[in-house]
Amino acid sequence: MRVRELARRVLRVRLWQHVVNEEMKRGRYRIPIHAAFGHEALAVALDEAMEEGDQLALTHRNMAYQFARARAFEPVHREYLLQPAGAGGGRLGSMNLTQPGRGIVYTSSILGNNLPVACGLALAHKLRGTDAVVFALTGDGAMEEGAFYETLVFARSHRLPLVVVVENNDHSLASRIAERRSPIDLGKLAGALDIPCRELAGNELGSYLDAFVQARKQAAGGPVAMEAHVRTFCNHAGATPGWAADPRSLSLGAGLTIEPTSEDPAYGASLALGGEAAAFTESLLKLASGLSDAVEEAACPSR
Repeated sequence: MRVRELARRVLRVRLWQHVVNEEMKRGRYRIPIHAAFGHEALAVALDEAMEEGDQLALTHRNMAYQFARARAFEPVHREYLLQPAGAGGGRLGSMNLTQPGRGIVYTSSILGNNLPVACGLALAHKLRGTDAVVFALTGDGAMEEGAFYETLVFARSHRLPLVVVVENNDHSLASRIAERRSPIDLGKLAGALDIPCRELAGNELGSYLDAFVQARKQAAGGPVAMEAHVRTFCNHAGATPGWAADPRSLSLGAGLTIEPTSEDPAYGASLALGGEAAAFTESLLKLASGLSDAVEEAACPSR
């Protein structure tokens, strides 16, 4: 039952991202937005694993996590419209959007910038004697930054309650790892610092949730590193497709699933729902037009 509910939430987050993507195609938003198609299972599992008082520090590609933590479409999309009713009061947009009431206390568009901030947050919890854990999301690009190594060393030296999650999608902007640097074995790197490291792949919701729950428990005694192998199906930023000859193509009209493989969380979620999947997906797609109408009304209230 637990996995089925998580699967439903994955599909909702996928739907909400699709709606935003369709509106980006129409030029609805005035800010840069980074969709996270392919990251939904991680976002939902982490949301479920977080406990009261825990905090989350995100990167520029935070849409799936914003929706997963908000558990609603309106607060996030109204923030993208820069409206007072948005999650950030219409002042933060996408790349710096926080939701303190839902534990998202810091988000940054600067590569690796959120890591030392998360380290400081974890230090504060340790000094105050709380049971809270800080989760910091980062990517394979930020692993090349000095802040990544400094954060691991400082967190391990002071045994801070910090979980560093590397979303490895093999891309930094348009360059793949093999095109820009040598491989980095996070397990060996973490091992050299005596930091436990967990690896995630396959978008299996039960396994992801168990891994995050265990990592949270371990973090009570010091930092934990996690590397999640993820496929990002969308462009770096903006709508997909973003131009006439764009080789990538995402359309809500084609359904929620992008690719029928384990790399697509929506496909995995549909499998987890079994015979319920078709009816639940159909019910979500029926909601899509209503959400689009809500975006239209929110963006153009005089119409």
